[in-house]
Amino acid sequence: MPSRRAKRIALKALRLAISYIVLIVMAAWSVLPLYYIIMTSFSNVGTLVSLTISTLIPKHITLEAYEKLLTGRFIPSIRVPNFPLWVLHSIELAAATALFSVALAMLAGYALSRLDMPAKKSLATFVYIITFLPVTATTVPLYLLFARLHLLNYVGLVLAYTPGTAVFAAFLAKLSIDAIPPDYEEAAMIDGLSRFGAFVRIVFRMAAPVVALTALLGFLGAYMDYATAYAFIGSNSNAWTAMLGLWYLAGLFNYASAPAYNIFAAGAVLMGIPLMALFLVSQRMMTRAYSSLAGIK
Repeated sequence: MPSRRAKRIALKALRLAISYIVLIVMAAWSVLPLYYIIMTSFSNVGTLVSLTISTLIPKHITLEAYEKLLTGRFIPSIRVPNFPLWVLHSIELAAATALFSVALAMLAGYALSRLDMPAKKSLATFVYIITFLPVTATTVPLYLLFARLHLLNYVGLVLAYTPGTAVFAAFLAKLSIDAIPPDYEEAAMIDGLSRFGAFVRIVFRMAAPVVALTALLGFLGAYMDYATAYAFIGSNSNAWTAMLGLWYLAGLFNYASAPAYNIFAAGAVLMGIPLMALFLVSQRMMTRAYSSLAGIK
């Protein structure tokens, strides 16, 4: 008996040790890219070829890459530091996209959930199928369409970004609104609110987690986009976003056209600050959104 019990304890300890080892390896594998980018941004490594294992633990910490990004005028025609201006453009585009995505997605989700219309189930299924299409596949058609409309600018970019988020979010909004009892809206309309007023003051507030999720998805998609922004803005450096600016800076500091990797890494770190702040602010709301959607049958 004691030997069997000892074997069970030893086997349990072995399984626990293996589990911890696997988790530690997975955690290190997940954190390593982030650590790698941050450490590279504080180094003076200029090319990807010159990176070595020792670069992961730099002997000398320097802020040269950040100083160049925050104060540099890389494009002579722009009279202000370039990179902060490009980040501001990205934030403006992302915020506008998030706002329009929320409005369109919630209205579409409400219509699919509450209104009686012909072929509503077929339309909901079609919306669900569209969510599987990659957004990048629409870049060329959108470019050709907006070129005819003379909207290859920020307005066109926002209009191009919005459907990509709104279509997916409309399906989530429908699921969330389905879980809200219609009695609340009916009681509000009996008290004198219109249907739209009940939607704004009752449904919109009760579906706040999905609203926050939609805003976050819309902001993230527009903020991190490269292909559509490049197609619409092109060589107009005054209107570049941060992603386009980083693409330009990647080859600016090395005459052999190899990426200036510390500059690129510093830009990636600076671009991540608004995203980190947004995630921290909306973390609780995101948890509620995922929990509410997971509980919908």
